Amino acid sequence: MSMLAVPMISILALTLSLLCISAIFVISARHKVKLSVLESQSQVNEQLLFDLQSTNDKLGAEIKLLLTKHEQVALENIQVSKQLEHRIKTLQKQMQDQHTTITQMQSGQSEDKFYARAIKLAKKGADLDEIVTECELPRAEVEMLLSVYRSSE
Repeated sequence: MSMLAVPMISILALTLSLLCISAIFVISARHKVKLSVLESQSQVNEQLLFDLQSTNDKLGAEIKLLLTKHEQVALENIQVSKQLEHRIKTLQKQMQDQHTTITQMQSGQSEDKFYARAIKLAKKGADLDEIVTECELPRAEVEMLLSVYRSSE
C-alpha cells in the first residue's frame, strides 16, 4: 500500500464515523422529540385518569346517597301502604255496620207501617180478624193494640 492510501483510509474512516455520529444524533433528536411527545401524552393521560377516578368517586357517593334515599322512600311507602290498608279495613267495617243499620231501619220501618195501618183500621172501627188479615200482624199483637187503643179513647 502506498503511503497515501493509509491517510485516505483514515480520512474515509473518519468521514464515515462522522456520518454515523451525525446519523445517531439525528435519530437521537427524533427519538427525543417522540419521547417528549409521549411524555406529554402520558401526563395528559394521567390527568385524565385522575379526573375520571375523581368523577367515579363522586358518582359512587351520589349513588350511595340515592340508594339510601330510595330505601327511606321505600320504607315510607310500606308504612303508608299499611296505614292505608288499615284505614280501608276500618272504612269497610264502618260501611258494613252502616249497611246493617240501614237494613235494620228499613225492616223496622216496614213493621212500623204495618202497625200504623193497624191503628188507622182500628180508628175506623175494623174488627180483630180484618186487622190481622190486612196488616199481617200476629193475632195477640193486634188484640193488645186494640185494647190499648180502646182504653185510650
